[in-house]
Amino acid sequence: MKKLLRRLLKLCRIPCIAVLALLTLVAVCELRTELPSAPYCHAQAQDCRAGSVGLVLGCSKYIARGRLNYYFTGRIKAAAELWRAGKLRCIIVSGDNRAANYNEPRDMRNALVAEGVPEDRIVCDYAGLRTLDSVVRAKQIFGAEPLTIISQKEHVERAVAIARHHGIDAEGFEASLPPITRASRLKQGIRERAARIAMVCDFILGSQPKHLGDPVPLPE
Repeated sequence: MKKLLRRLLKLCRIPCIAVLALLTLVAVCELRTELPSAPYCHAQAQDCRAGSVGLVLGCSKYIARGRLNYYFTGRIKAAAELWRAGKLRCIIVSGDNRAANYNEPRDMRNALVAEGVPEDRIVCDYAGLRTLDSVVRAKQIFGAEPLTIISQKEHVERAVAIARHHGIDAEGFEASLPPITRASRLKQGIRERAARIAMVCDFILGSQPKHLGDPVPLPE
């Protein structure tokens, strides 16, 4: 009986160590995200500084069955709110452009124009394949600084942490969260934890955007 118990304890030791290691990794990545970003993330437009370049992080306009994506509409509303409040001098819309019928920057530009933002104050970045690419390209390609990054709370925290790591003077404005189910929110939370781990790995490896190129001037 004692031998069986010892064997069971040995079998349980490895998964317990693995779980503990994973929890420690998640906690470290949370701290690495929130400590540098918390002072620079705002939920109210009046708390954001004036004269910044806005950076709207891309996502799909639609979800299943052609329904509008609440994450998309939340970011557009937040960017338009900052524009109307006089906080932004122009806006970069950055996202994926993987196919003729899938173009996040184009969809964001059209939605912002419909919200009253002048089209000539909107610049499309078609190489924002992921958050790192969008943030670093905003500075390296477009010379955007200071920068106000616009997305939902957890995403914008990560984006500001990336910007600060790369020496970019950035703050964040939190878009509204969609009314999703508890299961969907759990799935989104797991996805964000994985993204924060990937972010820290990028920091360690010194990862850079997939596409760079010649400078592109912003509107005067």
